[in-house]
Amino acid sequence: MGVLSVDTAAHAATSAATFVLLGKLYLTIAAQGGARFKAGSRPPEDAKLSLTKTMGAAKIPQTFGLATSAPADASVDAVKQEKYKMNDLRWQRIVMNDLENIPIGLIIAWSSLLSAYSPKAHSVLVISFAAFRMFHTYSYAKALQPHRAIGWIGGITTASLMALNGLVGVLAQL
Repeated sequence: MGVLSVDTAAHAATSAATFVLLGKLYLTIAAQGGARFKAGSRPPEDAKLSLTKTMGAAKIPQTFGLATSAPADASVDAVKQEKYKMNDLRWQRIVMNDLENIPIGLIIAWSSLLSAYSPKAHSVLVISFAAFRMFHTYSYAKALQPHRAIGWIGGITTASLMALNGLVGVLAQL
């Protein structure tokens, strides 16, 4: 039975990437929350929050996005409201994509850290994974294509290579 040892630099890189992705997730969720206020897709009780004014949505009814009538304030025109709804959906999809990809990527990062064949490769891959996920979010938020696809493909590629590096490390110990 072998003794586990973790490369200090690889551990630091994995910790840093985890911290960056946690901060990115919180900022992304906050951006989504703001988009939801403007689109009127928050729960009705949220209209009482002072955030509605901060988000520029004090005159937009909060109806989970189910309102069929125009906002009470005629200054919020239909074109602008449609733009707010599209932005809301964009941020919902950014968050969903993060929830589909970041947890498994971090599970792979932390598990492969314990058996990395190459700790240097692990460090590069885990930092690259975080960078690609940041790039994906930025590209999605700014409606940039093929940039968004490059960010997504880069993220799944680096996660897959981290898993392979961990597997090769395990097999090398047999």
